[in-house]
Amino acid sequence: MSKFLYAFVLLFASFVFCGYATTDKIIEVKNYNGVYVFKIPQEHIKTIKPYVTRLLTFNKNVYDDTNAELVVNGGYFDPNNKSTSSYVVVDGKVVLDPKTNQSLISNQAVKPHLEQIFNRSEFRVLDCKGKQKFDIRKHSEPPFGLKRTSCKIVHSIQAGPELYPALRLEDEYFVEYKDGVLVRDSISAMKKCARTAIGIKDNDVYIIIATIFHKMTLPELAQFCKTLKLTKAMNFDGGGSTSIDFRGNSKYEPLSIISDKNKSARKLKSFLVIN
Repeated sequence: MSKFLYAFVLLFASFVFCGYATTDKIIEVKNYNGVYVFKIPQEHIKTIKPYVTRLLTFNKNVYDDTNAELVVNGGYFDPNNKSTSSYVVVDGKVVLDPKTNQSLISNQAVKPHLEQIFNRSEFRVLDCKGKQKFDIRKHSEPPFGLKRTSCKIVHSIQAGPELYPALRLEDEYFVEYKDGVLVRDSISAMKKCARTAIGIKDNDVYIIIATIFHKMTLPELAQFCKTLKLTKAMNFDGGGSTSIDFRGNSKYEPLSIISDKNKSARKLKSFLVIN
């Protein structure tokens, strides 16, 4: 075999191998004694976007209707009036706006803190000159914190608080202290509950599910995100809302997880759908 032909064969083999290695990246699942971590490599993600409903529905229904690979619960809502307490943007358009929730904006107890509530953290899917990137920032912040940027927000789903690198419980008005005493804990942040969180690292997406078999406080969940060495992480709605459906793949079995004291799923308002 000539040197030229040999070099060509090596180059072709390298191309095939590298191409296979890139496309073969699959969703990885690890179970840390009842805390599940789903790692979704950026190369694997074709679409990742919020899904919202006019009425409330189950996570499993969205999973079945969309034929998705993975569906997880998303932002906050009022189960009484079925209105959102979190912003959701789909294809660049606001589809859920907490300012339309009359029960929220007329609540005298939270009225002085509405701007904090409206400005809670959100997970973003960005288009950066044709490249898909992910970020977690407060609602009012521009992409990547820059006033002028080549990135635009395609999708976003808000919940909060930010967990890592800083736990922003007071800043996003989930807890309130007076004279050192906890007087408000709107999402049982300081109690051990089932939890849902989302994180990013090297533009890979991580979904974290703390089940009823390994309940966590939000400070504990923040510490867990630190041990995973995530770049950023934020909390999604948790407790009885915690739910995820995963199709499974060649390495991992399908999974369906719900968390409720009665072991029954809760109907929800917004979801994150991954294909």
